[in-house]
Amino acid sequence: MNRRIWQAILVCALLLFAAAVPAVAQNIDAKEYWLDNGMQVLMVERHESPTIMASIAARVGSANEITGITGISHLFEHMMFKGTETIGTKDIKRDREIMARLDSLRELMQAEERIMREQLRRGEIKDMLDPEAKTPRYREIDAVFDSLILEQRQLIIKDQLDELYSKNGGYFLNAFTSEDMTGYLVRLPKNKIELYMWLESDRFQNAVFREFYSERDVVREERRLGVESTPTGLIEEDFKAMFWKSSSYHWDVIGWASDLGSITRDQANAYFDTYYAPNNLTMILVGDLNPDEMIKLVRKYFERIPRGTTEPPDVTTLEEKQYGEKRLIARAETSPKTEIWYHTVAWKHPDSYPLEILAGVMGGKTGRLYKKLVEEKGLAKSSGGGGPRMMPGSDLAVDAIQDSKKYAGSFQIRAEGISGVQAEQLEGAMSEVIEDLKQNPVSEEELQKVKNQLRVQKIRFMDIMSGIGILFYLGQNAAMGDWTEANNSSAKLDMVTAADVQRVANEYFADDQRNVMIINSKAGQESGGDEEDPQFTQMVQMIKSINDPARLEQMIGMVSMRLDQIDDPEEKASAEKLLKIANDHLNQLKAAEKE
Repeated sequence: MNRRIWQAILVCALLLFAAAVPAVAQNIDAKEYWLDNGMQVLMVERHESPTIMASIAARVGSANEITGITGISHLFEHMMFKGTETIGTKDIKRDREIMARLDSLRELMQAEERIMREQLRRGEIKDMLDPEAKTPRYREIDAVFDSLILEQRQLIIKDQLDELYSKNGGYFLNAFTSEDMTGYLVRLPKNKIELYMWLESDRFQNAVFREFYSERDVVREERRLGVESTPTGLIEEDFKAMFWKSSSYHWDVIGWASDLGSITRDQANAYFDTYYAPNNLTMILVGDLNPDEMIKLVRKYFERIPRGTTEPPDVTTLEEKQYGEKRLIARAETSPKTEIWYHTVAWKHPDSYPLEILAGVMGGKTGRLYKKLVEEKGLAKSSGGGGPRMMPGSDLAVDAIQDSKKYAGSFQIRAEGISGVQAEQLEGAMSEVIEDLKQNPVSEEELQKVKNQLRVQKIRFMDIMSGIGILFYLGQNAAMGDWTEANNSSAKLDMVTAADVQRVANEYFADDQRNVMIINSKAGQESGGDEEDPQFTQMVQMIKSINDPARLEQMIGMVSMRLDQIDDPEEKASAEKLLKIANDHLNQLKAAEKE
């Protein structure tokens, strides 16, 4: 459930958090149903094994947030595992009493926080999180608050949902949050599907946000580890905020630190009632099932949940036009890095298809960026050190993507240099590739090669874990607004011509739409191999922070499946090192369980 840990590691195995929905090379034969309460249900039959991959996607992400509650979408990813009236507690009556008392105390603490914010503005304190900066009244209330937190923990049955699934053959219980959706998934034997219906309908109707305040602190710590403590995390956060001027893509999914400590339970309840109502949900079932029979079970359990009384509001604040090039220049304890972003178009826009082809021409091991920066000029690494902002689905240090989100889009180009190179040199070589594409059309052979590569990528992805690839394609497109785009985009990509690719290169790679991030290594801090790479070290730390053997085994299995598809020796060596570290950590966890 720790999104940054899973995202950093599983990027080697899955396109779980791909912001741009990839091209589809084969149709997904899905059956669609609508419940009376507005819930959408999609089912795909696959009879390879007697299992079902099940997911519920909420059509909400960080783009639906407003300032003051940034990060609440990701917080819900955590809160939805805290149980219900019947799951996760020994005494719901006392549990409710403690939560009500905690809410009352938090109101008093908020009054003290207003005083501290005023002191911060006047320079009387430097950090509201510093214990020494707390007012005497705040400390007094906090002591009572902490005692109630400890009492509530005695009532909690920890991870009971996970335990119920595991005892019944379920695994890969997890969740993820992106800018445009939040998904909850699990794999289980087909003869346990009614258990799934009962547990999930209970979870989405009767969720209890116990441990709400302590979980905010968990997420804040996740932000510290995934953003603030990484060599480039805060710089990259600055760059994203610089790029998205007015759109709600301005902040990261994890949210702003000051908001994470201020979200109230009332705000969470209102958010849940609006965005987690059945009319804003899509259930996806992929596996050994009969759709016409299965829908009867779905209706039995989920139609008892009433439609939401408040329709989810549309995102109305659009990205304002950019009127000049913007640059962010920084130094960090990392390899030199350059990213160039351009404003483009949203999902399903007619130009999103030639832009995706353009990204294929530029990116990948056979793309123009790799040939120019790695093979011809020897400026860039062949594979990256990983980290939370590695481009979705890519292990390369040089790549490009068209990121078509629901409400807006961006074209992102990145390169990570070898030791001794300046980030400005990377930018110069990247600009050469850009200008060549603007001046000269791609050949028909190169165009067809990219289209073929997209088809192969899709076929490979569809085979992952007997249905998880299908589930994610359907889920992302359904969350965007039209699951059939998972099938329709293939024909639209095939229609793209070389002239289309050159046209979008000239239209969107405009100087006044250009955003550049330059990160040079701090003096004496240039990294060489993986052992010295701070991002590789960060991934090792993330692996070692996973204390659940079952989840660690899932991660190891998925990365192992991906290993055979890695051709680059340096990249493969890095993945093998991470696998060894993960296996060693797993053995330690299992040994500790036996003690």
